[in-house]
Amino acid sequence: MTGKPARLLRTAWTEAWEAPDSPGTLPMPLQFLANTEAMSRIHRAAHLETSRARELIGSPVGQIVGRMNAVRPAREVIREMVEEYLDTMERLNALGAAAGGRA
Repeated sequence: MTGKPARLLRTAWTEAWEAPDSPGTLPMPLQFLANTEAMSRIHRAAHLETSRARELIGSPVGQIVGRMNAVRPAREVIREMVEEYLDTMERLNALGAAAGGRA
């Protein structure tokens, strides 16, 4: 998107830029200047139900993206995090009690 390396979710747009016959990326700020109008149009059209533009919108992601393999409701993710926290606290309390009993 900018000419700098970045992790993005794969889309038809990113695939086209990685294709052997693509012109390749340009250094900053030329890449941004070359595609900013197209990106603006894509984002404007993406909200229309009949548009396939949202298939082109890339989302920046971090290294963790390789571990993402399912779409889950936020409620489920938060519940899992809370359960892991509670389990961890129980184990830490048990370790603390055991260490306190030895002293």
